[in-house]
Amino acid sequence: MSETATAAVTARVIVGVRDSAKGRAQLRRAAAEARRQHAVLVPVLAWSPAGGELLYRTRPCPELAHEWEQRACAKLDDVVAEALSAEVAPVTVQPVAVRAESLAEAVDATASASDEIFAPTEQPSVLTRLGIYRHARGRGVALAH
Repeated sequence: MSETATAAVTARVIVGVRDSAKGRAQLRRAAAEARRQHAVLVPVLAWSPAGGELLYRTRPCPELAHEWEQRACAKLDDVVAEALSAEVAPVTVQPVAVRAESLAEAVDATASASDEIFAPTEQPSVLTRLGIYRHARGRGVALAH
């Protein structure tokens, strides 16, 4: 499949956003990928009520939830503006703040089947590179064969 055919299929590049230097760097890499594909960049920020969803359910307050959402949107706008301010070539950006327990949930809730989810390749941990890995949570360390 040619690059132009791929660009037509992939309309959006979805990227989870964190307010950190590493998160801003990932956002810049996702913007470059969106530019390359002529796609829309969709930075996603997860937010949840202070104290978490369980506490919020005991005493819901829609006014507070709306305020938290507005703060998340403002934070996302700031992170996107800061990360992409030095970019020369333009890219269409549609930031989304999603009420979710985790960033992974927020990205999953935003993405559709035709979207590309931009995630950096994970570097293996020191234990993996040494041939040691975690077998299961809470069960100690096992040697790789």
